[in-house]
Parts: sequence; C-alpha cells; structure tokens
Amino acid sequence: MSRAVTADHVLFDECIDTFRQYDATQSPLIEGKACSYLLTSFELPESWHLPRCTVQPSVRIQLPGAMAAFICHVENPEWVGRHNSHLYGIALSSVVSFATGRLCKSTRDDYLCTLQELRDDDLLQLALLHPVLVAGPGCVHTTLSSATRDEYKTALSSLITRLHSMPYKTYVILMQAIRLVHLSLLNKRDDFGLAYLLLVSAIESVAQQAVKRDSVRRTHPSEEAWKLKAGEVPAFAELLAAYRELRGHNQYLQERYIEFINRFAPPESWEDIVSHPLQDIVDSIKEISPSRDLEHVVRKHWFEKYPADLSAEQIREILADSYTHRSCFIHRGEQPPHREPTSFSRFFQEIHDFDGTHVVEKRLLNYKLLLGIAQRSIVAWADTK
Repeated sequence: MSRAVTADHVLFDECIDTFRQYDATQSPLIEGKACSYLLTSFELPESWHLPRCTVQPSVRIQLPGAMAAFICHVENPEWVGRHNSHLYGIALSSVVSFATGRLCKSTRDDYLCTLQELRDDDLLQLALLHPVLVAGPGCVHTTLSSATRDEYKTALSSLITRLHSMPYKTYVILMQAIRLVHLSLLNKRDDFGLAYLLLVSAIESVAQQAVKRDSVRRTHPSEEAWKLKAGEVPAFAELLAAYRELRGHNQYLQERYIEFINRFAPPESWEDIVSHPLQDIVDSIKEISPSRDLEHVVRKHWFEKYPADLSAEQIREILADSYTHRSCFIHRGEQPPHREPTSFSRFFQEIHDFDGTHVVEKRLLNYKLLLGIAQRSIVAWADTK
C-alpha cells in the first residue's frame, strides 16, 4: 500500500509493488482509469504496445537554448487505479532505462495523471522534469533508426514478461538491481564516480544471489602445515583460530563479482553487447541513405584494443580494478581515473600514470561497456529463474 500523499518524494518499494500485481484478487484503492507519463531521451514516433501497458508516441517540447523534452502518455494496467498512478510510471521508467540503456524519467506525483487532455502549461510542467540536451558538446542523439527502436521494444517486452512471470521474491531482487542501473543513468552527468559505483553495485547485488561464497573461497596452501604446528604450540593454535575467524567474515565480494560477470556476461560476448559509440548516428544516416558506405566509421582501428586482444588474466585485472574504483569512491569519495565520461573508444580507456619510477599503463572499462555488462549479466541470471 502506498502513502496517501507521496509529497514529491519517491520510495521505490511502492513502485515495485505497483508495477506487478501481487495477487489476482488485488483491487486498486481507487478504481478508475488514470495514466502515467514516460519522459524519454529519444523521440518515439510510434506507439509501443508492451505487455500490460501501452506507451503512446512522444510529444516534443522545445525548451530554451539547446534543450528539449519528449513526453509519452502511458496507458496503465487496470490494477493500478487512480490513486498514485504515477508510481507505475516511475517503475516503468526504470525498466525502460535498463532495457535500452537510455535515461527515462517519470513524474513524482499524480497531479496530471487523471486529466483527459493536457494544456500547454501542463506539457511545459512535464517537460521541466526531464530536459534533454539535443545539440552541442555532450548532446544526446535523439533520432533513432526504426531498427534500433524495434530492438529496444523487443528487449523491453521480453524483460517485462520476465518480471511478471518469475517468483515474486526474485522479481523484487531484479527490480532493485534495475533501479540501481536507472539511478546510475540519472546521476552520470552530475557525478561520474557515483554513476560508475551504482553500475558495479547493480552487478554485485545479483552476484551475491548467483555466486555463493564457498564457490570462490580460497584456502592458503600452507594451512595443512599450520594445523600440524597448532597441535604442538598452543599459541599458534590461537593464532590459527583467529585467522579462520577472520577468513569466515570475508564475503569474497570482489571474487563473486568477477565470477558472476565471467559466467553471465563473458568477455567473448562483449562485442555483441556494446556497439560502436557512433553506431546510432551511422544507422540513422543509413536509413535515410542506404547506399552510403559508412563502415569505415565504426570498424576497428589499428590502435584499438578489443576484448579478444587481451588475455584472461588481463581481463580479470580490468574487472578487479572496476570493483576497486567503486570501493575507493564509496569509502573516500575518490573518483575513478577515467578521463572521458563518454568515450569514443568502444571498450576501454587507456591511461598512463607515473608512479615515481616509471610510467604505468592501465586499461579501464568504459561506462558504456560496464552498462552493457550489467544489462546482459542481470538479464541472463533472470533467465535462470
């Protein structure tokens, strides 16, 4: 049951409860038709008829400067009712953001959700909730090819079907991970380190469900010899007991994080889950002018490193570094060492640091690659449920 008045604040547990009908006999607090709104970061020229809801074509609102907004009316399922119907939109915006990798938002109240028709002032009020930079440095490519939109719709429909068919407890775990990815996209422009942390945390949240601690636990090679010595020296026995107790508290979170990725989004799949940074633009141009050859724009260049060019140990080190960067941010506010929040390199960023004696070269997971790993691994785990 949601609060009587949400007061312009989001408690996402309410959205989780609203997005899926817990019980077939469940009825809304206030019956009747009401909608929600989806504010996208791309233009949607056609309706998306999704499982249990319909997203109408977007209305573009031009804002001052190089800003615009894209507003979609959402026809909610019947079980949502008229009371706090916007909660469904918040959950849907998280799911759409996760499935597409593109930031979407919704309203924090239901004031406009019962209106039959929106006035100009109403549209402007909605537009202010999610202004999108559509031109200039850092702008968002908002015109997608029909093939890309179809791909997004298929992925989204499949994900919604999964969410409604899995056990409710698993559904809650998955929605919490989806929300972490959504929060990452929401915060990327304001704080890259926080966005990076939230992606790693989304993966870790499911990794703790999928990879048990005992499966990655390591035993010291000298432990058998220590046991023999402990039988002879009481003080050494106390030391060994303290070591075992400390080891028991080790959750092996980094090891489980790496194992989860290798199992559900292995490096050999990364070329499939991450397209070239300019692929959207190329697809849009090709749709208008199919005869144009733009392969040279998105092909691999001689100076680029792809996952297949790296050894398993190098990949493991890169994944471990991503977890370390997350820990450095959460414990002391230290930003990841990335130089580009949105990179034109497809998979990795290379940085060179001087450690006092020589130059150290490091490869880092791009944000887009980490986002793709989160999407692929979490959905692949959901498929096992």
